[in-house]
Amino acid sequence: MNLILSIFALLLGPVIYALGRRNHVARQILDGFIFITIAGIVCIDIIPDALAAGGTAAAVFLVVGISFPFVIERTFHGAFHEAHVLVLAMAALGLVLHAIIDGIVLLPTGGGDLAYAVILHRLPVGMAIWWSLRPNLGAPVAIAVFATIAIATTVSYLFGGPVIEFAQARGISYVQAFVSGSLIHIVAFGITHEHGAHVEPVAKAQDWGYRIGILLGLFLLFTAPQLHG
Repeated sequence: MNLILSIFALLLGPVIYALGRRNHVARQILDGFIFITIAGIVCIDIIPDALAAGGTAAAVFLVVGISFPFVIERTFHGAFHEAHVLVLAMAALGLVLHAIIDGIVLLPTGGGDLAYAVILHRLPVGMAIWWSLRPNLGAPVAIAVFATIAIATTVSYLFGGPVIEFAQARGISYVQAFVSGSLIHIVAFGITHEHGAHVEPVAKAQDWGYRIGILLGLFLLFTAPQLHG
């Protein structure tokens, strides 16, 4: 049941975002919600796990990951789109790797509270994938990423033992740390810095809808998982 609910929450994200973006206030709320929840998942969940498994080397990969998009942009002037396509591809890879770990948590032996948290977190992840990939890489690519995450979660859920060994490999922690740096870049600066291109999110920090979205995201990150207990 946990597996089904996690995939359902993942696929529900784009539906909610597509409906909400039609209203200005609702889109502000969604922008704030996506911003804070993705930042929280990266900073509270993915990065600490990567650093715990990879140590100092993982911290170096994290710094390199944060710097990498800036280096690409400065090196390839006029190729902002290609640079951000590469960053988005790495971010998608990171989400797939994280889905493998999520599949382990969803196992009946993984703990009810953790499984509940994973299911809840899948909702903003689904929103973020649709928010970032569809406008920049197209709907087919976004759908392919959704399918890959769902398959990775299912495989992890069905074959727990070997997947746990894979997830605990130090090399995986380095990849996670590097990709987390790129995700931080996306969260902090958006998909593109070009004024003539598609820019997300559209809300400003002073908009009250954006603030409500941030509060909802904080509730999802810290309070909602505790209610399950």
